[in-house]
Amino acid sequence: MKKLLVWSLAIVILLFVSGFLFVTLSPVFGGKPDEQTRARMLASDNFKDDIFVNRHPVSDNPDSAKPPMGKWLNSVIFPPAGKHPTGLLPAKLPDFVAQQTPPFTWFGHSTILINTGSMTVLTDPVFYRASPVWLIGTPYPADKKLTIDGLPYIDAVLISHDHYDHLDAKAIAELDSKTGHFYVPLAVRAHLLKWGIDDSKITELDWFGDAMLNDTRFIFTPSKHFSGRKPGQRNDTLWGSWVVQAPEVSVYFSGDGGYSPDFAEIGKRFGPFDMAFMEDGAYSPYWPEIHMLPEESVQASLDVKAKNVMPIHWGKFDLAFHDWNEPVIRFTRAAEGKNLNVATPHIGETFTLESLPQQKWW
Repeated sequence: MKKLLVWSLAIVILLFVSGFLFVTLSPVFGGKPDEQTRARMLASDNFKDDIFVNRHPVSDNPDSAKPPMGKWLNSVIFPPAGKHPTGLLPAKLPDFVAQQTPPFTWFGHSTILINTGSMTVLTDPVFYRASPVWLIGTPYPADKKLTIDGLPYIDAVLISHDHYDHLDAKAIAELDSKTGHFYVPLAVRAHLLKWGIDDSKITELDWFGDAMLNDTRFIFTPSKHFSGRKPGQRNDTLWGSWVVQAPEVSVYFSGDGGYSPDFAEIGKRFGPFDMAFMEDGAYSPYWPEIHMLPEESVQASLDVKAKNVMPIHWGKFDLAFHDWNEPVIRFTRAAEGKNLNVATPHIGETFTLESLPQQKWW
């Protein structure tokens, strides 16, 4: 019995030390802001008491934004019927060599390739897993594999925030050689520097900050969400959404966030939009203010004055308690009778504003 206790204690200590070293040394957790970024953080109206804060605060509800990890992990490891796809997801394999890059291509979740006509833009590139460890965050299996090697040259990568399902360290490193510039929220620059991206290729912005690249304007706009990559660290980097204003097309990319007056303000200041990519998925009663219900996502699309909309943030990862296809089912149902054209492409499918895919492939 004494030997068993000793061995058990040794294992616990080993696991603790291994976990501490992994969190401390692994580059996947990103870097710390340097003096340049730190000065901008301290000068920001959105940085208070050493953390970033929402413009429309999350309530003091103790359950809000605090998912029950044990219950969620159990649902991931032992998913109830319907929570995961029953077979391989039917994906498309775009060919950017044989044809001119089309206006829009969905790579699952929040990764979208946008061709404005003069500019190629990639949002929140996640091509591997939505987690720092292998146990969770693995994509649903698909019948075709979409890779970074198959992408064309990218003029600009837009990052909405530093959560693992939106900022993939391995993908960022691989994209470096075929990307002109990275636009990130305030304090996320440190992560990219840690992963080997040259500082000259990174622009970090506060809310309503903007940057021009040739004839295209990128505006970083607010959302009601949070951030953090390391255990115990929260809201140490900024989060938000993006407006892309090009001569040929105007696009809104929501990133993540709960429903708030921000959408109406963005619509008033920068709308209408030819296309909006709107978060729709990973919602739960446990965190009602940091992710929208599908019905709220539809309303947010109307708020930003989108002519066409595509629900994103669903269909690739298991990040909540709902069935894998529930978000798109509820979104399309809620959009019926509204002044919205809804695109529902397969993962990997390319499309234009003139030919929105609307098949119910799920």
